[in-house]
Amino acid sequence: MNSNYEIYIVGSAILFFLIIVFFYIRKISNSQELKVKIESLQDPLESSNLINEDNSNASFDDDTQTEQDQELVIFNLISSDKSFFNISQLFGFLSNCGAKLNNGFFSFYDEKNNENFRIINALKPGTFDNETETFAIVLVSDLAKAEHPLLTVKSMIDIAAIFSENFHSSMCNQDRTPITKQMISHIESKAQEIERIRKLPVNSLDKE
Repeated sequence: MNSNYEIYIVGSAILFFLIIVFFYIRKISNSQELKVKIESLQDPLESSNLINEDNSNASFDDDTQTEQDQELVIFNLISSDKSFFNISQLFGFLSNCGAKLNNGFFSFYDEKNNENFRIINALKPGTFDNETETFAIVLVSDLAKAEHPLLTVKSMIDIAAIFSENFHSSMCNQDRTPITKQMISHIESKAQEIERIRKLPVNSLDKE
């Protein structure tokens, strides 16, 4: 009798232990599965076609100009929480700033009607329409073609700063690194240098 009772007690203890082990292992398994799912999620920007200097020809196609001739300035404006911009408000903002929608891009022109810079949808297909859903846009200019490089840069920065404030977005460079005052100073110096070289006599350019 006592032997049967002891066997029952031992058996019950083993069963209880196995149940605890089962739920413990299941808990670990579920947490590991969740961890894998979280780690496998990609930053939505990783699969987008954000403009950079490697694919800049999608912005300014010119058969007479090589990549070596280009002097690109690129600013990415990315929604802080990756939520889509209100496209109607975006269109209204850019129109009020003087941009004109042309072939799916918003372009800013100088007094001679030459394009200073343009704004592109950072996500595929890169253009804008009334159905566009995007959380990132790109301001891009080829300073080699701009009539007034420094003024163009300052205009781009002004538009980008106002947009960032109104649409709760971050202003970044072509590598998606947040823009700093030092970066802006470097870009402005680059624009000034382009203007300086343009003013040099042809003979001076040959010597350089």
